[in-house]
Parts: sequence; C-alpha cells; structure tokens
Amino acid sequence: MFVLSNFINAIAVILRIIIDFEIFMIIVSVILSWIMHMNYHPVRQFFDSMAELVVGPIRRWLPFLHIGLVDLSPMVAILLLIFLDSFVVETLFDLARVLR
Repeated sequence: MFVLSNFINAIAVILRIIIDFEIFMIIVSVILSWIMHMNYHPVRQFFDSMAELVVGPIRRWLPFLHIGLVDLSPMVAILLLIFLDSFVVETLFDLARVLR
C-alpha cells in the first residue's frame, strides 16, 4: 500500500504546485493590467494567457462579476483555487497518510 500512498502524495504535491503557479499568474496578470497598458507586449500576453486558463471560464459563467471598470473574476478565481487547495489537495494528503 505504500506505493499507492506515495503515488497519491505525489499527485497532491503536483496539484499544489500547479495551483500555486496559477494563483501567481493571476496576481501578476492583474498587476500588469494596472501598470502596463500595452496589451500586445509579449510578457503581458504570456501572463494573461496563463491566467485566462482559470479566469476565462469564470468570466463566461459569471458575467455579472464585471462591474463597471472593476473585474472581480480574478478574485473569485483565486478564492476557487484556494478552496481547491484546501479541500482537494489536503484530502489527497490525508488519504496518502492513511494508506501508509
């Protein structure tokens, strides 16, 4: 059972890294949208495209989050990612501990 435990633990670690990376991409994309008004700059396009993986579907499903000039979908995306980290990843870590 320790092999399955290690496998589940590895999946949890990879998911945590992906979630942390995506949260970082969303934060950087938001900051760049405030300070860098050149939408076609390659650095900004990279961060925007990485953030759109999570923020894009939220903008389509919840269009009311765009209030005037303020877009709340990045905040909802970060909260959703934090929930996934706290619930799914921690559950996988606990399952890996139980299987040892």
